[in-house]
Amino acid sequence: MKEAREKEHEAYMRTLTPDDIKRENMFRAAQRKAGKSRKSNIKDPNAPKKPLSAYFMFLQRIRANPRLVADIFGDETETTKQSVLAAAKWRSMTDAERQPFLAQAEQEKMEYESARRLYEEGTTGFGSSINFSILPGSPHFPIVKTESESESEGFMTDDGSERPSRSS
Repeated sequence: MKEAREKEHEAYMRTLTPDDIKRENMFRAAQRKAGKSRKSNIKDPNAPKKPLSAYFMFLQRIRANPRLVADIFGDETETTKQSVLAAAKWRSMTDAERQPFLAQAEQEKMEYESARRLYEEGTTGFGSSINFSILPGSPHFPIVKTESESESEGFMTDDGSERPSRSS
């Protein structure tokens, strides 16, 4: 039952628009400020993912190549010490050696900015790298209410007004 509820919740979260999420996050912030709730803001699952920085692309390349792992990390297996070694290697690199990572990071950042702009406008555009597997109103993921959800259709806010459920 827990897995089914989590799947339903994930499908529901994907149906929310950016405006719905902003409104809910403002409501949660007001509740936290008033000391009535400790719920954190919700993250938009449909939003484009932020790209990696040049340094993290460098780390990704190291970890993908066993020879580089052996060269840079040696016999070190502890993650924190590996991070120190990788950071030292990054700092010792010349600008020319860093350039491919910086260029790729800049390119991905520009793609992210355009994808984010399109997402906030409510469109995805053709040829975009945004991966929306579930769109609001998608026929592949219809919203089905369970008995427990239909019984608790709305709830009362602290000021006495009824706040409707977003699943309808």
